[in-house]
Amino acid sequence: MVEILHAAGGIALLLFAIRFLRKGLDRLVGQRLDLWVGRVTQSAPKAAAAGTLIGTVVPSSTSLSLLTVSLVRDGELALHRAMALLLGAFVGITLTVHLIAFNIFHQAPILALVGVVLFQGTSRDKLRAFGQIILAVAFLFFGVQVISDATTIIATAKEVPQLVEMAATSPLVLVLLGMALTVAAQSSTATIAVLVTLGLTSDRLMSDGVALPFVVGANMGLCVTLMIAGWKQIESRRLGIGVTICRGVLAAVIIYLLPIPVQWMEKLPFSLAARIAVVHTLFNAIAVIVSLPFLVWVAQLATFMTGSAGNAGKSAALRTSRWPNEPAVALSQSKREIGLVTREIVDMLEEAWEALKSGDEQVFKQIRVRDDQVDRLDRQIKKYLTTTMGDDLPGELDKARDRQLRFLTDLETIGDVIDRNLVTAAIKKSKKGVRFSEEGWDELKDYFRGTTATLELASAVFVSDSPDMARKLLEHKTRMRDHEISLREKHYDRLQKGSQQSLETTDLHLEILSQLKHINHVVCGVAYGVLQSASDASANAALLNGESQLAPGLIGSAFPREGSLHGAI
Repeated sequence: MVEILHAAGGIALLLFAIRFLRKGLDRLVGQRLDLWVGRVTQSAPKAAAAGTLIGTVVPSSTSLSLLTVSLVRDGELALHRAMALLLGAFVGITLTVHLIAFNIFHQAPILALVGVVLFQGTSRDKLRAFGQIILAVAFLFFGVQVISDATTIIATAKEVPQLVEMAATSPLVLVLLGMALTVAAQSSTATIAVLVTLGLTSDRLMSDGVALPFVVGANMGLCVTLMIAGWKQIESRRLGIGVTICRGVLAAVIIYLLPIPVQWMEKLPFSLAARIAVVHTLFNAIAVIVSLPFLVWVAQLATFMTGSAGNAGKSAALRTSRWPNEPAVALSQSKREIGLVTREIVDMLEEAWEALKSGDEQVFKQIRVRDDQVDRLDRQIKKYLTTTMGDDLPGELDKARDRQLRFLTDLETIGDVIDRNLVTAAIKKSKKGVRFSEEGWDELKDYFRGTTATLELASAVFVSDSPDMARKLLEHKTRMRDHEISLREKHYDRLQKGSQQSLETTDLHLEILSQLKHINHVVCGVAYGVLQSASDASANAALLNGESQLAPGLIGSAFPREGSLHGAI
């Protein structure tokens, strides 16, 4: 009984290691991976090759599935190429299983030492990410070692040969068991890793006839996981159905002809553990090779099976593609879409305040989801404004496009400030368990509200193109600047009076004020563009009326120099 618990603990360590690995990879790669994928997946074969490479470097089926779904949803990747990318990635992921089959998990303590030194002993994000990845591999090997030790003892039980013999006569049961374990663990790598470990431990617990259908089931379980996780979104549902069709046909053929592939597997000149790893890789490689010529048809079938999605799942920015030859209409449409981005940013800021109050991890995750949505909209709208609309716009429309691009870039920057900095401050507050003083808390709340008002006023300026509104925004920015200075002085006064709560939270308090100040500064850039446009229009009107001598005065009164305000800030 104790050995079974040890084995279960080893499996738990495997699951944690894979999750920890995925987090480290996310920290290391960040947003760059999807941009690179969009450039190299111009055809299904290229997508499959890129997927294999990515799967080797990023051995996380969950992360790669989410990446592929996001690319399909954003219109960056056609469905058939997304299927090729994911099928190729599943081939690359199998490298982890081969590392386990090489029986090198005894080196786990060395990996743990290196990982801890990089993860705990350095401050640079990239080095910490590398350390987390190495540490995750060490955990993976530790889990394999625990399972190996436990199963060595379990294999001595008299009932084991009988159970193995019974399992070999029921391949469908083994397929279903492999599927169930993969769905439960949300990782085919963890499931196959346990299988390989059993192959390393004893032939009494594993045989080729048992391993092959189990491998097939584990790979099909990954398809089930993909469909369950993405069923609510039409793009991920189609992707899951398409991948399931490609792998399901191969799985059905293998199970139908099971004695033949089992005999072939037994003839491989490797150990049982290595044979399991090889078969796992071959299953995924064959699925890619056989499916490539038919992926377009499979994608059409998956689309037919899911029906028409209308606009569901598409980012709002895609709707502007209706007016590529009518730039004035298209720019009004893109302005509306940028308004949606502003709404997302305002919601993110309000949720950041909620996160600071409650420390709720669900709020942190919701902010991350909103930031991802902002990034997707940012890419789509910028792509449309630059690539689709071309370079031959009339002068005024070209300037309007530039103002939209600048404001959109400012909004994306603010989203990053909220996601990376304000949320980080909220996490620090939650982990340290500190509380702001009552006065400090009320001051932060008031400055949050003022920053929200800045965002809403900037949005009104962007939509209306009103010089009067732009001047109001700059006046509000000046008040917020003065208010921030006042709040800092009040905080310093509390420190001088010896307030313990202010002393414990001083770094967080000042950091939050700095980030909110930065948001106020960045978003007000839209006012300068509107005032500059108004100045140009007034100057042109003066020239047409023979009053060019008034242009300098008009410009000076309508457009305050940005440098003076920036210097004050």
